[in-house]
Amino acid sequence: MEFLDEKVNVAGRVTNIRASGKNLVFYDIRGGNQKLQIFCNVQNHEGDMPFDEAHSVFRRGDIIGIEGKPGRTKTGELSLAPGTVRLLSPCLHMLPEPHVGLKDPETRFRKRYLDLIMNQKSRDTFLIRAKVIGFVRKYLTNLDFLEVETPMMNMIPGGATARPFTTYHNDLKMKLYMRIAPELFLKECVVGGLDRVFEIGKNFRNESIDQTHNPEYTSCEFYMAYADYKDLMDLTEDMLSKMVKEITGSYKIQIHPEGM
Repeated sequence: MEFLDEKVNVAGRVTNIRASGKNLVFYDIRGGNQKLQIFCNVQNHEGDMPFDEAHSVFRRGDIIGIEGKPGRTKTGELSLAPGTVRLLSPCLHMLPEPHVGLKDPETRFRKRYLDLIMNQKSRDTFLIRAKVIGFVRKYLTNLDFLEVETPMMNMIPGGATARPFTTYHNDLKMKLYMRIAPELFLKECVVGGLDRVFEIGKNFRNESIDQTHNPEYTSCEFYMAYADYKDLMDLTEDMLSKMVKEITGSYKIQIHPEGM
């Protein structure tokens, strides 16, 4: 195993610990959706505390800081040989074992932070969602659509027939409704002369809830003057196909048995 002379500083969460006697410890750390192996041996150890004692304090889930030399193993895996390893933030509750994972839906949804720590697929969902939102915004902006922001609280629910959430404005002394759609305000923008407008934002509907229906959700509504339903069909097909191509690199989508 060869390492460079230049030292670097990295930090990440410990996801796995493998000890090989008292003089050699491997850590897998994760940060920024990347994994890095830390190769700790007694020869590179720096500090007053003995090697085995210094590394006895680290647990899976801890966030540690490392200063060391980068290199690659014989199999080509990127590794770091540290001189010093510092505990930056301890994990006070033991994480589930890696081979068991976190699969219980109740725990995953109620402790989303734990789901993100344990499941790469959950982290990927967040990343893909951000790419989808970014692509829609870029696509519509390139077609001269203007992004606007409309009120979340209205005197009338407006825009659809769904059941709204209600709230109360103390200063105005009136009941208001959380919006169920931005439709009316966007249409007012078109009436006012903004021929192409869109909004990406939250809607609130006080109705049924299950694993595929959320009372608050993000939607994109756009309005285009002088266009008919055929124009919107062509635009939507073009946007979705290009979105899939940009995010996945292909026009083909592979549907997994348990869903996207």
